[in-house]
Amino acid sequence: MPTLLVVGAGLFGSQAAAYARLRGVPTLVFDPGLPMAASPAAAGLFKEEWASKKLRPHFHRAVALLERLYGIRSVELRHGDGRAESFLCVPPTAILEAQPIRQAVTTVGDGWLEAAGQRHEGWIYVAAGIWSQSFLPSLQVHGRAGTSLIFFGERPGRITEIAHGRQAIAFVRDPGTTFFSDGTAERDFGPAHEHQTRERAVELGLSEEPLVRIHGCRPYTPGGPVF
Repeated sequence: MPTLLVVGAGLFGSQAAAYARLRGVPTLVFDPGLPMAASPAAAGLFKEEWASKKLRPHFHRAVALLERLYGIRSVELRHGDGRAESFLCVPPTAILEAQPIRQAVTTVGDGWLEAAGQRHEGWIYVAAGIWSQSFLPSLQVHGRAGTSLIFFGERPGRITEIAHGRQAIAFVRDPGTTFFSDGTAERDFGPAHEHQTRERAVELGLSEEPLVRIHGCRPYTPGGPVF
């Protein structure tokens, strides 16, 4: 059986690798550990309403697989008016590949790739985010950056609407800490955006200095996602 060669150890690459191994497919995951990876900054929240009717069957199959691979928990966030909203959650820390091969992939072909001057052959799955442009420029991938914040202690889950389809959220993503994100994704992310994110965290009661700032750069392509 050919080996599955996964390029990128973020959420998509790690899940592909986990599923392939579940099916008995030998798998190698390449990721050089470059800065600004988007996956560690992700909240890990999702809900059925976010999937269109056309994608609902895929959503249900994906939920069953996520439950089998990692387990899914429920998270309840409260709006300022006291209304509760429920989400499903799989934290990125439960998904991300623990020990990928720390080599940058430099070339990808039909059934092969090169990393650290060595050629590997097998099935190829590219999930390298913004770094895909270095070896597959035809994808026209560009990045939009933002920051998530990690605070000490476990606080009640909260949510506030910022714009249509975008919220500021605070909840216990990982034990002992509170995760905050406002969904910022800007091509020209700068200090003003960072300050605004910090102010939104204060509005949700997170006024102290965060333990960690996670800067991430989400991948985008013209016309929407590429699968």
